[in-house]
Amino acid sequence: MAKIKADLDLHKLEIFYWVAEHKSFSQAAELLSLRQPTISAHVQELEKAVGGKLLYRIPGKISLTPLGLMLAERAKTLLAFKRETVAAVEQFHGTLSGELWVGGSSVPGEYLLPQKLGEFTKKFPQVKPILRIGDSAGVIADLLDGKVEIGFVGFNDKDGRLIFEKIWDDEMIVAVPKGHPWSMRKSIEVAELRSEKFISREHGSGTLDSIGKLLAKRKQPGRELLNITMELGSTAAVKEALMAGYGFSILSRISIRHELDQGSIVEVPIRGVKLERGFYQVFHSRRPFHPIAQAFRDFLKRR
Repeated sequence: MAKIKADLDLHKLEIFYWVAEHKSFSQAAELLSLRQPTISAHVQELEKAVGGKLLYRIPGKISLTPLGLMLAERAKTLLAFKRETVAAVEQFHGTLSGELWVGGSSVPGEYLLPQKLGEFTKKFPQVKPILRIGDSAGVIADLLDGKVEIGFVGFNDKDGRLIFEKIWDDEMIVAVPKGHPWSMRKSIEVAELRSEKFISREHGSGTLDSIGKLLAKRKQPGRELLNITMELGSTAAVKEALMAGYGFSILSRISIRHELDQGSIVEVPIRGVKLERGFYQVFHSRRPFHPIAQAFRDFLKRR
């Protein structure tokens, strides 16, 4: 059997990585501004160089061979190193450019980070922020998988692979639509929460997790105390159901500030209870920061 002497063309490796990432030649071609036949040719040449098939090509579907899986993982590391090196050189010269991959759970992702990222790009106009929004559990999963470099979530988890740092304070309030029986009351009792239909975020949401923990501190069983009749996948969906009159919810004040000002949603205090939580920036404990991500962290510390 002939001995394989593998060699790698880093340009071809990068092309293969994006095919593997998207499971699509056409999407990789669009991303890299290349023709699809060119993409296919580069992948075939890379397969010859490494002495084996990298992809299973089934009509309408692409999957990775064991060799392809190994090479794609190594390619991700090499490309990350390339980006870090380019950014470090630019930072040395007083400039910064490239992509900043950030993950944000619903509230920080929709109501805090867009403005912060916009302010950051005013200082570094050559940086392109890419913000992935999901529930807190999804943001953590993306961070561990290397899909984002820094995350912003509504809870502090105990995971040795991650570091959580509190960055913003948040207040959660009982919210009802205009005209709700509670809307004219000065306050309600904790026990009354069970008497109304509760519109909840889905499992994995930092908001739902925070409600449970905050009520548990007062020796109140969070989920048992609430009559959950809906679980919705975003804060925006909860607000729509709330204003349509399908129940009440407990939401971040930040997320409903406009509706509170307009009077379409009304805050109802809980007697003797203040629901406060923190938003946390989270990053991998063993993964070095990309210079752009580090610059964004430093930027936020000064805000």
